[in-house]
Amino acid sequence: MALSIQSTETIASILQKVRDRYGEHCLDNDRVSDCYTIIDEFHANIKEHVATKIDSCQWFLEIVCNDGKVKLEFEYAGPGFDPTQSSPPGEQPVEARPIGGLGLAIMSQLSDEMNYRYENGTNKLTVALDTTLPREDDPCL
Repeated sequence: MALSIQSTETIASILQKVRDRYGEHCLDNDRVSDCYTIIDEFHANIKEHVATKIDSCQWFLEIVCNDGKVKLEFEYAGPGFDPTQSSPPGEQPVEARPIGGLGLAIMSQLSDEMNYRYENGTNKLTVALDTTLPREDDPCL
């Protein structure tokens, strides 16, 4: 059963819900911080781009763990928006970059796979991480 999250919740309360529900058996690995960062970036995008158009926005998170792989399954109602089709931010100094796109770039960089589909007015984003492998950009390798 998916966690129900309101756009007005703090990221601290959301991550506490995740820890309470899924605990160490699912998210006890070296890449748990990547999962938390992806959840944080998704929530920030909901607050900035979806919830501003309505009073409050509810979204759902299901986490599936199997054989060292973690899938974060996000769902929310609203107009279709495919984050897998957004263009990465250019290589510019931070102060010169236009606002937008950086959170999605972070999510993409931290994940091993991102899939999107739109069904019956619902956006569904699945982000997968293979926790048995170190991140490619790990400076300690």
